[in-house]
Amino acid sequence: MENLEEVLKQFRFRMPVSKRWSDLDEAGHVNNAVYLTYFEESRGHYFHASCQWDWTKDGIILANNQVDYFRPLLYLEPTFIYVRTTKLGTKSIEVQYVIVNEYEDRKVLVSRGSSVLVMYDYKAKGSVPVPDYTRERIRAYEPLPIS
Repeated sequence: MENLEEVLKQFRFRMPVSKRWSDLDEAGHVNNAVYLTYFEESRGHYFHASCQWDWTKDGIILANNQVDYFRPLLYLEPTFIYVRTTKLGTKSIEVQYVIVNEYEDRKVLVSRGSSVLVMYDYKAKGSVPVPDYTRERIRAYEPLPIS
């Protein structure tokens, strides 16, 4: 991976990771499956911040998750997750995550991942195009151009 500080400059959205005691496995670190919960939680906050997502109006379903693990995540470490949109398709949105431990003098990469989400009409039970207002708001929010 490139220089971590340079990578993090690509992200506007950052939030603390709230770890629960139940997130830990027998080895004393966060279980690998829990990272997907961190992605999900941060994604909801990200969409609220980036485009004022109206969950009663716009539906979305998860199509794919991908995770790379670089080091174990421990309970008391000061951990943050960075989130950004990297691609807006016709009916999909690709989101990227970086999980970092942040100390006073350094940042340490823990994990990175991505999700592909599909706009979904729950009444019609099918995918729908990403609304123009969502596209416009996300593009205005993000510091980098989105493909």
